[in-house]
Amino acid sequence: MSHTDQSDLLVPSSGVSFLTSRFPPVPLVRPLEVFGKSFCVELSSALTLGPNTVLRAAIGKSIQTLLREKGLLLPLKQLHDGFLGRHQLSSTTKATVRAAVRPVGDWFVAVFDGAAVPAGLCDRSDWEGLAEAWGPTSSDNLLDVIVTSFIELDQFARSVATCTSADGREAGKQMFDNRFGQVLPAWRELCPDVSLEGCLRIESNLLVVMNLETIARASAKPSSPWVSPTAELLDATSKPVGNWLRQLALAVKCTNNRELADLLARKEIYHHRGRAITHDTLKGWSAMKPGMLMSLAGCDALLRAVSNVEVAVKLRSRFVLARFLAFLCDFLRSSVRSVPPSWPEAQRMLLTRFRQLSS
Repeated sequence: MSHTDQSDLLVPSSGVSFLTSRFPPVPLVRPLEVFGKSFCVELSSALTLGPNTVLRAAIGKSIQTLLREKGLLLPLKQLHDGFLGRHQLSSTTKATVRAAVRPVGDWFVAVFDGAAVPAGLCDRSDWEGLAEAWGPTSSDNLLDVIVTSFIELDQFARSVATCTSADGREAGKQMFDNRFGQVLPAWRELCPDVSLEGCLRIESNLLVVMNLETIARASAKPSSPWVSPTAELLDATSKPVGNWLRQLALAVKCTNNRELADLLARKEIYHHRGRAITHDTLKGWSAMKPGMLMSLAGCDALLRAVSNVEVAVKLRSRFVLARFLAFLCDFLRSSVRSVPPSWPEAQRMLLTRFRQLSS
């Protein structure tokens, strides 16, 4: 595929619905190794991964799971059933929907009651739809920065698609290049057989990570030298979760996983259903063996060994970043048409590209 084709991927298919992705899942050359064969890489726009994909990668939970935990799944299921005409929404259900997902709930209930569909509602990306229910955002909140960063990329992708449709492929290409430069050639220097679909989506996610680091660096203490968390977690001597476990061990004054396992045993810190977190468990998590990807619950269990609350909060955020970077490595390896790079090579490629974007 030639470089001029990269803007073509930003043109969505017809028949768009706010509740249904405009784009099919990303076609992988081979299944994801660590995150599993059943992991579906969904899109919000042709440039960005969807919220469900990002959440499952970073914290191991789908949007559906989070909604269920927050008690919001039933109202949204009722809303969905109403759209399908399975039943009429009662006044009580409408009030529940409004409270659950304002202002989107207000719009949908108004449409049920006969109002016109708000202009542009059906063109919103998944991230934009999430933000409507999310409420006001702040540039100081890292979660808000993630949402708004993806929204900005989605809006740009929509602008390129509109430009391409109205003024032709070359105009869309020029608009894309003015913003991002030649993404495919830059990636092909690092990984010659990476697919265009893969490198575009990795690029957009690295830009979001870069935005997070910019904010973190601005808020860091002036007395402390800045060290990029992304660079530390992508250090090729270990996989990202292994690098994170090393940071945790240092925080509790342990030099290796065996000492960390002994400390957890002394503190009677257990994992799922009272299971001990053994040295073998830590080794499996560190190596990120298929079927042994460390969960957020495992992270929270380990953090009970950290007495400093500020350090524990920072380590929890870094664990989420470690999982997401691990997903990008897995995604990169699944997007290469020939023999995939090794894990250390994939991490070095991601780190090199991240540094290029940050410079």
